[in-house]
Amino acid sequence: MLRVVIQFVAIFMRSQVIFTASPEFAQVALNEIQTLDRQSKLIQWLDSGIGLIELDTPFSNLAAQISMIKAAFIRHICPVMETVAIENLQSAIAAQIALFDRASTLSVQIRSNTKDINRSELRNLLVDDLIAAGLKVEAKDPAQIISIFCTKEIAYLGFSHAVENLSNWAGGMHRFAHEADQISRAEFKLLEAIGVFNLQLPAEGLALDLGASPGGWTRVLRNRGLSVVAVDPGDLAESLQSDSNITHSRQLVQQYLPNCRDRFDLIVNDMRMAPVDSAKNMIAASSVLKENGLAIMTLKLPSKGVKTVIDRTTALLENNYEVIGIRNLFHNRQEVTVSLAKSE
Repeated sequence: MLRVVIQFVAIFMRSQVIFTASPEFAQVALNEIQTLDRQSKLIQWLDSGIGLIELDTPFSNLAAQISMIKAAFIRHICPVMETVAIENLQSAIAAQIALFDRASTLSVQIRSNTKDINRSELRNLLVDDLIAAGLKVEAKDPAQIISIFCTKEIAYLGFSHAVENLSNWAGGMHRFAHEADQISRAEFKLLEAIGVFNLQLPAEGLALDLGASPGGWTRVLRNRGLSVVAVDPGDLAESLQSDSNITHSRQLVQQYLPNCRDRFDLIVNDMRMAPVDSAKNMIAASSVLKENGLAIMTLKLPSKGVKTVIDRTTALLENNYEVIGIRNLFHNRQEVTVSLAKSE
């Protein structure tokens, strides 16, 4: 029912959308949206990296269009269906209870550009109302989302299916708990990529980690049941050195690949090098990737001309791979993560 109502409304009016990007790439993200909708108009920046935009495109179609053009910098979107005074927020949501599917889970996500709003207190108040109305409220992996962005005086309010928002985390801020044996924060990038690109990694098999030191990505892959060949002249963390399912090849990637006899189910690459050079390594590595194998890599971006660099690099990769997706993830900094599948 929620989808039908949103699409019906979108037919008769321009839609307003809040989009979120890394502050460093906010203008690039805006350009991506304007590529999709030449008539779009930025209304205002609500906060660093968070923009309110008016579109001719219905919100319900926007996520699919973003995926189609492989937009890399739009991290999260949510609709604005109503603008209300903060004190009227409770009643505004109560008036729309009938929109929600009671059989599906629902989450309330609140962001703000002011410290005057106690988001936790406000969320608890709204959640209590929704539960009392018989709705299934769950913060983790919700099917439906109530998105709220608060300023000092007003709230931007919208309802959507989680898949339409590009991420089911508020603002695309996908957070992971720190683990006792965690090696590096780089692990979060790989974990986020697996979720954002909805990758189905094999439950067992052999993975190749290019530029593996100190071994954060290797640890993630081992935790998922894969054996790993870790290629790097540098050391791996001590916690990995006694693992019989990790083979550490102390070579440069360019030295390792020509003599490699193994075939891999998955290849990952978080090497710090120029994007085109990293792509050339991945092209060479495609010869040791099994048919239908997956690959995940990061591209370290320059301060200027990022779109040109990404376009040039993906054009190279497409000679050997299908590019599944490209995204500046929450745990990326001056980089994007690319998901690949070996092309036949």
